[in-house]
Formats: sequence, C-alpha cells, structure tokens
Amino acid sequence: MKHPLLILLLGLCIGLALFPLLNRSSSNTSAVSTSIETSRRNAIVRAVENVAPAVVSINTVYDRDYPRYPDSFFEPFELSNRRRIPGIGSGFVIQTDGYILTSSHVVDGAQEIFVIFPDGRRFDVLDVFIDRQWDLAVVQIDADSLYVPEIGTSESVIIGEWAIALGNPFGLHFEDLNPTVTVGVISAVDRIVRPEQNERAYKSMIQTDASINPGNSGGPLVNSLGRVIGVNSFIFSQGGSLGIGFAVPIDHAIQVACQLIDQGSREFWTGLDIHNLNSHIASTLGVQTIKGALITVVDPLSPGESAGLLLGDVIVMVNDKNTSSADDVVDAFRYAAVGDTFNLKILRGRGHVFDTQLVLEADPRNE
Repeated sequence: MKHPLLILLLGLCIGLALFPLLNRSSSNTSAVSTSIETSRRNAIVRAVENVAPAVVSINTVYDRDYPRYPDSFFEPFELSNRRRIPGIGSGFVIQTDGYILTSSHVVDGAQEIFVIFPDGRRFDVLDVFIDRQWDLAVVQIDADSLYVPEIGTSESVIIGEWAIALGNPFGLHFEDLNPTVTVGVISAVDRIVRPEQNERAYKSMIQTDASINPGNSGGPLVNSLGRVIGVNSFIFSQGGSLGIGFAVPIDHAIQVACQLIDQGSREFWTGLDIHNLNSHIASTLGVQTIKGALITVVDPLSPGESAGLLLGDVIVMVNDKNTSSADDVVDAFRYAAVGDTFNLKILRGRGHVFDTQLVLEADPRNE
C-alpha cells in the first residue's frame, strides 16, 4: 500500500511543478496567435473597411448605331441598326442624401443608369451632372442616410505612401458586389497628362501604380488612413497596362462636385476645336507665330461663329493674358460657366490682329 500512495504523491508534485510551464506555453501560443491576427488587420485592411460600404457599381446602357448593309432578301423587313450596349464603372457616396461622385466618361451619353451598393440595394439614377473638363460627374439617387467615407485632402499626399484603389471592374458579373481592391503607392503628384496625341492635357493629376481597371473608373483612391484622396480616372496604356494610373485630386473633385450639385451642369459650348501650333503648321498657314492656340473647327451657329472666328485663326490672348498653347486656353476656361464672356485677341493670317468677345452657351450635348 505504501508504494501506490508514494507514486500518487510523487505524480501530484510533478504536476504542480509543470502546471506553470504548461500555462505559460498556452499563453505564449495565444499571444502569438493574437499578434498574427493583429498584423493581418493592417492599415490597408482597416482603410478598405472604412471606405468600401460607400463604393458603388454604376451600370449603364448606351444606344449605338451600326451601319446597315442592304440585302434584297431582307428588304420586306424593317431591320434595326441600333444596339443596346452595357457599360460599367464605379463611384462613391459624397453626401448622405443621395449624391454619388464618379467619372464623366462612365455616364456621359448613357440612356439608362442605375447604381448598386455592396449590400445589394439598387437605385435608378434621378439626375446626372457632368463636368467634362475634369472628367467628373455627380449622379443623384432617391436615398438618404447613406454612409459617406472620410474625405481627405490631396494637398497632404506623400509620394511613396500607400495608395488603395477601390471599384467594381466586373459589375454584375460577380454575385459578390463588394468592391475590388488594388494596392500600390503614390508615384507622383501634379502630373500633366495627355492621354492621346493632340488631346487636351489633364493637369494636377495624382499618379499611382495601383491597378485602375476600366470598371474602376470613378471609384475612390484612398490612403492608408482610410481617407479618400482622389477619383480614379484612367490608365496610361500602349496596348496593355503599364502600371501607371491617374486620379483627379479630391480637392478639385469635391469643389467641382459641389458646384454641380448647387448650380447643375455648368458645361458650356464654344463650338471650337483648338490645337497647338508648330513651325511647320505656322509656315503652311502663313501665321507669324508658333505661340497660341490654332482654331481647327468652328461649328455652325456656335458661340465661336458668333464671335467672328474662322478656321485658321490663332488665339494669342485670353482676358488680357498671353496664351502660348492650346493648354493655356483650356486652363483659362477651366472654371468657366454658361453665360461668361471672354475677351480674345486673335491673330489672322500674316499679321492681322483683332479683339473679339466669346459668350459661352449651354452645351447642346447636355440637352
């Protein structure tokens, strides 16, 4: 009887001695698990959680006309050459009462527009306000108490900091409507970008290597604090993605959005197309300068025609400020609105200079 009792007492002593060690091992395991879980929920994860509920999918339908090829076999039948083409983009809530910011090229010209939230709610768009100068638009839906993400300032953007692009590049193709997230860094700020040759330049753009797919256009660009710092606009591409995307700075975007909401679409029409001059063009046209903006189109019955402007005229001054290029003229008109009057100095031919006034009218494309 003495031996079993002795063994029992010995086991009890060993157990009491080992218990703190076992408890410590369990605590260490728990601490490691907690540390890993904390590291997974990093700044990027938290930033996405802060913004994602406000990111929407913007679905559009466009009517497109295609050429008809007559065929005697089908002559008795009426064949339609119009097709309905779906489109997709992104946006994010900027006011609780139903205003959503996006890119103008996402909604411009669409016959149907509807918005879908990550939780599945769908809204038809009541109104659209467009500013093509900044490639921005505001769409209005019948909703209230919407979640608005924290809006940052593009003035504090740091080159090299994390950049997070959110959007819905696949729209309704996925049953899960949560936005797609891509991550990169801020590559540059205040970029001047001309997407295609002879197109106007976009100024003050934020450059990032976070992937901006076509359906991401209009979605928010976010920093690691979960604050919106830009509106995803387009990628620079030469047949494929080069990892270079651009966003409109949020300071400019919010300023334009507020003007659109308060005043409606302020898109104006000049009826003019302008391009930069070079020595070859100037010599061909007999123009004695390579500075200014060459007028290449004057639409009939347009403000430009009313101002007496002709094809081949060169705009050398706007509101008493010299213009060296077409971009300078675009900048002079960047914050203009319907009804504004601009004083132009025009060079025509080999030295004829005259002044005229251009009165901006409503853009007929917004009708």
